[in-house]
Amino acid sequence: MTVLDAIAPFDTAEEWDNAGLQVGDPSVEVTSVLVALDPSIEVISRAGRLKTDLIVTHHPLMIKPIPRLDLSSGTTRKIGMLIRGGISLVSMHTNLDKTPGGVADELASRLDLHGITPYGALRVGTLGRPTPLDHWCRELPFSGARICNAGRDVYRVAACPGSGMDYWRQASALGCDTLVTGDVRYHAGLDAVEAGMNVVDLGHFGTEEIIVKPLAARLRRELKRVVVRAHRGRDVFSSL
Repeated sequence: MTVLDAIAPFDTAEEWDNAGLQVGDPSVEVTSVLVALDPSIEVISRAGRLKTDLIVTHHPLMIKPIPRLDLSSGTTRKIGMLIRGGISLVSMHTNLDKTPGGVADELASRLDLHGITPYGALRVGTLGRPTPLDHWCRELPFSGARICNAGRDVYRVAACPGSGMDYWRQASALGCDTLVTGDVRYHAGLDAVEAGMNVVDLGHFGTEEIIVKPLAARLRRELKRVVVRAHRGRDVFSSL
Protein backbone atom coordinates (compact mmCIF):
# COMPACT_ATOMS: atom_id res chain seq x y z
CA MET A 1 0.00 0.00 0.00
CA THR A 2 2.91 2.34 0.72
CA VAL A 3 4.36 1.75 -2.76
CA LEU A 4 0.98 2.25 -4.46
CA ASP A 5 0.36 5.43 -2.48
CA ALA A 6 3.75 6.79 -3.54
CA ILE A 7 2.89 6.16 -7.20
CA ALA A 8 -0.56 7.78 -7.01
CA PRO A 9 -1.50 9.16 -3.57
CA PHE A 10 -4.92 7.84 -2.59
CA ASP A 11 -5.89 11.13 -0.95
CA THR A 12 -5.74 12.86 -4.36
CA ALA A 13 -8.71 10.82 -5.66
CA GLU A 14 -11.90 12.72 -6.40
CA GLU A 15 -14.30 13.13 -3.47
CA TRP A 16 -16.92 10.86 -5.08
CA ASP A 17 -14.37 8.14 -5.80
CA ASN A 18 -13.49 5.02 -3.80
CA ALA A 19 -9.81 4.39 -4.46
CA GLY A 20 -7.69 2.24 -2.17
CA LEU A 21 -8.33 -1.08 -0.44
CA GLN A 22 -11.59 -2.61 -1.65
CA VAL A 23 -11.37 -6.12 -0.19
CA GLY A 24 -8.72 -7.73 2.00
CA ASP A 25 -6.60 -7.54 5.14
CA PRO A 26 -3.77 -4.95 5.05
CA SER A 27 -1.60 -7.18 7.25
CA VAL A 28 -1.59 -10.13 4.80
CA GLU A 29 1.76 -10.81 3.10
CA VAL A 30 1.81 -10.30 -0.67
CA THR A 31 4.02 -12.39 -2.94
CA SER A 32 2.16 -12.00 -6.24
CA VAL A 33 0.14 -9.24 -7.92
CA LEU A 34 -2.12 -9.13 -10.97
CA VAL A 35 -2.64 -5.67 -12.53
CA ALA A 36 -5.84 -5.14 -14.56
CA LEU A 37 -8.21 -2.45 -15.74
CA ASP A 38 -11.35 -3.99 -14.23
CA PRO A 39 -12.12 -6.26 -11.25
CA SER A 40 -14.06 -8.53 -13.58
CA ILE A 41 -15.04 -12.14 -13.02
CA GLU A 42 -12.45 -13.06 -15.66
CA VAL A 43 -9.70 -11.22 -13.77
CA ILE A 44 -10.67 -12.63 -10.36
CA SER A 45 -10.88 -16.15 -11.79
CA ARG A 46 -7.44 -15.81 -13.38
CA ALA A 47 -6.00 -14.48 -10.13
CA GLY A 48 -7.38 -17.55 -8.37
CA ARG A 49 -5.84 -19.94 -10.90
CA LEU A 50 -2.48 -18.19 -10.53
CA LYS A 51 -2.67 -18.24 -6.71
CA THR A 52 -2.42 -14.44 -6.72
CA ASP A 53 -2.47 -12.59 -3.40
CA LEU A 54 -3.46 -9.13 -4.68
CA ILE A 55 -5.27 -7.66 -7.66
CA VAL A 56 -4.56 -4.00 -8.45
CA THR A 57 -7.16 -2.45 -10.77
CA HIS A 58 -7.85 0.97 -12.16
CA HIS A 59 -11.62 0.74 -11.80
CA PRO A 60 -13.02 0.21 -8.29
CA LEU A 61 -15.26 -2.71 -7.49
CA MET A 62 -17.39 -0.55 -5.18
CA ILE A 63 -18.25 3.15 -5.33
CA LYS A 64 -21.82 3.26 -4.03
CA PRO A 65 -22.76 1.65 -0.69
CA ILE A 66 -23.87 -1.99 -0.89
CA PRO A 67 -27.14 -2.64 1.02
CA ARG A 68 -26.75 -6.44 1.32
CA LEU A 69 -24.29 -9.21 0.52
CA ASP A 70 -26.21 -11.43 -1.89
CA LEU A 71 -23.34 -13.48 -3.30
CA SER A 72 -25.24 -14.79 -6.31
CA SER A 73 -24.58 -11.98 -8.78
CA GLY A 74 -23.01 -8.63 -9.56
CA THR A 75 -20.56 -6.83 -7.35
CA THR A 76 -21.32 -8.94 -4.29
CA ARG A 77 -20.63 -12.13 -6.24
CA LYS A 78 -17.15 -10.77 -6.95
CA ILE A 79 -16.65 -9.86 -3.30
CA GLY A 80 -17.48 -13.47 -2.40
CA MET A 81 -15.03 -14.80 -5.00
CA LEU A 82 -12.26 -12.60 -3.62
CA ILE A 83 -12.86 -13.55 0.01
CA ARG A 84 -13.19 -17.27 -0.72
CA GLY A 85 -10.03 -17.15 -2.83
CA GLY A 86 -8.05 -15.24 -0.22
CA ILE A 87 -7.40 -12.49 -2.77
CA SER A 88 -7.13 -8.81 -1.85
CA LEU A 89 -8.22 -6.00 -4.17
CA VAL A 90 -6.92 -2.42 -4.37
CA SER A 91 -8.12 0.17 -6.88
CA MET A 92 -6.15 3.15 -8.18
CA HIS A 93 -8.79 5.20 -9.94
CA THR A 94 -8.93 8.99 -10.24
CA ASN A 95 -5.70 9.25 -8.25
CA LEU A 96 -3.98 7.25 -11.03
CA ASP A 97 -5.68 9.30 -13.75
CA LYS A 98 -4.10 12.57 -12.65
CA THR A 99 -0.77 11.54 -11.12
CA PRO A 100 2.48 12.17 -13.06
CA GLY A 101 3.10 9.14 -15.22
CA GLY A 102 -0.50 8.01 -14.75
CA VAL A 103 -3.32 7.37 -17.19
CA ALA A 104 -3.64 10.93 -18.52
CA ASP A 105 0.09 11.21 -19.17
CA GLU A 106 0.13 7.80 -20.86
CA LEU A 107 -2.72 8.87 -23.14
CA ALA A 108 -0.99 12.16 -24.04
CA SER A 109 2.17 10.20 -24.83
CA ARG A 110 0.31 7.79 -27.13
CA LEU A 111 -1.14 10.81 -28.95
CA ASP A 112 2.44 12.13 -29.42
CA LEU A 113 1.61 15.52 -27.92
CA HIS A 114 4.36 18.05 -27.20
CA GLY A 115 4.68 20.68 -24.49
CA ILE A 116 2.17 18.87 -22.29
CA THR A 117 0.56 20.81 -19.44
CA PRO A 118 -1.52 19.07 -16.74
CA TYR A 119 -4.92 20.32 -15.58
CA GLY A 120 -6.04 17.64 -13.13
CA ALA A 121 -6.90 14.58 -15.21
CA LEU A 122 -6.78 16.71 -18.37
CA ARG A 123 -3.60 17.05 -20.43
CA VAL A 124 -3.08 19.75 -23.06
CA GLY A 125 -0.36 19.67 -25.70
CA THR A 126 0.30 20.36 -29.37
CA LEU A 127 1.16 18.49 -32.55
CA GLY A 128 4.17 19.27 -34.68
CA ARG A 129 1.94 21.01 -37.22
CA PRO A 130 -1.79 21.45 -37.93
CA THR A 131 -3.20 18.23 -39.39
CA PRO A 132 -6.62 17.33 -40.83
CA LEU A 133 -8.67 15.49 -38.20
CA ASP A 134 -9.42 12.37 -40.25
CA HIS A 135 -5.78 11.99 -41.31
CA TRP A 136 -4.53 12.36 -37.73
CA CYS A 137 -7.04 9.84 -36.39
CA ARG A 138 -6.04 7.22 -38.95
CA GLU A 139 -2.44 7.47 -37.74
CA LEU A 140 -3.25 7.02 -34.04
CA PRO A 141 -2.22 3.75 -32.32
CA PHE A 142 -5.84 3.03 -31.38
CA SER A 143 -8.65 1.15 -33.09
CA GLY A 144 -12.29 2.10 -33.44
CA ALA A 145 -12.10 5.88 -33.08
CA ARG A 146 -15.32 7.86 -33.50
CA ILE A 147 -14.98 11.53 -34.46
CA CYS A 148 -17.12 14.63 -34.18
CA ASN A 149 -15.65 16.89 -36.86
CA ALA A 150 -16.04 20.63 -36.32
CA GLY A 151 -14.12 21.33 -39.54
CA ARG A 152 -10.88 22.41 -37.86
CA ASP A 153 -7.39 21.04 -38.27
CA VAL A 154 -5.91 19.39 -35.20
CA TYR A 155 -3.09 21.26 -33.48
CA ARG A 156 -3.78 22.05 -29.82
CA VAL A 157 -5.22 18.93 -28.20
CA ALA A 158 -6.79 18.21 -24.80
CA ALA A 159 -6.79 14.57 -23.66
CA CYS A 160 -8.69 12.98 -20.79
CA PRO A 161 -8.89 9.22 -20.19
CA GLY A 162 -12.20 7.50 -19.52
CA SER A 163 -15.36 9.60 -19.49
CA GLY A 164 -13.92 13.09 -19.93
CA MET A 165 -16.50 14.81 -22.12
CA ASP A 166 -17.44 17.16 -19.28
CA TYR A 167 -14.06 18.84 -19.86
CA TRP A 168 -14.74 20.02 -23.40
CA ARG A 169 -15.64 23.57 -22.34
CA GLN A 170 -12.48 23.81 -20.23
CA ALA A 171 -10.50 22.52 -23.21
CA SER A 172 -12.09 25.16 -25.41
CA ALA A 173 -11.26 27.89 -22.88
CA LEU A 174 -7.64 26.68 -22.94
CA GLY A 175 -7.50 27.27 -26.68
CA CYS A 176 -7.81 23.65 -27.81
CA ASP A 177 -9.34 22.70 -31.14
CA THR A 178 -9.71 18.99 -30.29
CA LEU A 179 -10.65 16.88 -27.26
CA VAL A 180 -9.71 13.21 -27.06
CA THR A 181 -11.60 11.09 -24.52
CA GLY A 182 -14.14 8.24 -24.30
CA ASP A 183 -17.85 7.68 -23.67
CA VAL A 184 -18.98 10.65 -25.77
CA ARG A 185 -22.75 11.03 -25.82
CA TYR A 186 -24.63 12.41 -28.81
CA HIS A 187 -25.83 15.73 -27.43
CA ALA A 188 -22.49 16.53 -25.81
CA GLY A 189 -20.75 15.86 -29.12
CA LEU A 190 -23.24 18.09 -30.95
CA ASP A 191 -22.74 20.91 -28.47
CA ALA A 192 -18.96 20.70 -28.82
CA VAL A 193 -19.04 20.66 -32.64
CA GLU A 194 -21.41 23.65 -32.74
CA ALA A 195 -18.93 25.50 -30.52
CA GLY A 196 -16.07 24.67 -32.92
CA MET A 197 -14.48 21.80 -30.97
CA ASN A 198 -13.44 18.54 -32.64
CA VAL A 199 -14.03 15.46 -30.48
CA VAL A 200 -12.28 12.09 -30.81
CA ASP A 201 -13.91 9.22 -28.90
CA LEU A 202 -11.41 6.37 -28.41
CA GLY A 203 -13.71 4.55 -26.00
CA HIS A 204 -13.46 4.20 -22.25
CA PHE A 205 -11.47 0.97 -22.53
CA GLY A 206 -9.15 2.33 -25.21
CA THR A 207 -8.10 5.37 -23.22
CA GLU A 208 -7.46 3.47 -19.96
CA GLU A 209 -6.27 -0.07 -20.73
CA ILE A 210 -3.02 1.60 -21.85
CA ILE A 211 -1.94 2.07 -18.20
CA VAL A 212 -1.99 -1.61 -17.22
CA LYS A 213 1.39 -2.65 -18.65
CA PRO A 214 3.26 0.52 -17.56
CA LEU A 215 1.85 0.21 -14.01
CA ALA A 216 2.83 -3.46 -13.84
CA ALA A 217 6.33 -2.62 -15.05
CA ARG A 218 6.71 0.04 -12.38
CA LEU A 219 5.52 -2.33 -9.66
CA ARG A 220 8.10 -4.89 -10.80
CA ARG A 221 10.81 -2.27 -10.30
CA GLU A 222 9.48 -1.21 -6.90
CA LEU A 223 8.61 -4.68 -5.51
CA LYS A 224 11.69 -6.77 -6.24
CA ARG A 225 10.51 -9.91 -4.42
CA VAL A 226 6.95 -9.86 -5.72
CA VAL A 227 5.76 -11.55 -8.92
CA VAL A 228 3.79 -8.95 -10.92
CA ARG A 229 1.68 -9.84 -13.95
CA ALA A 230 -0.35 -7.65 -16.30
CA HIS A 231 -3.78 -8.80 -17.43
CA ARG A 232 -4.63 -8.10 -21.05
CA GLY A 233 -8.26 -7.06 -20.99
CA ARG A 234 -10.90 -6.99 -23.69
CA ASP A 235 -13.24 -4.14 -24.53
CA VAL A 236 -16.83 -4.96 -23.63
CA PHE A 237 -17.80 -3.31 -26.95
CA SER A 238 -16.99 -4.84 -30.35
CA SER A 239 -17.84 -3.94 -33.96
CA LEU A 240 -19.78 -6.11 -36.40
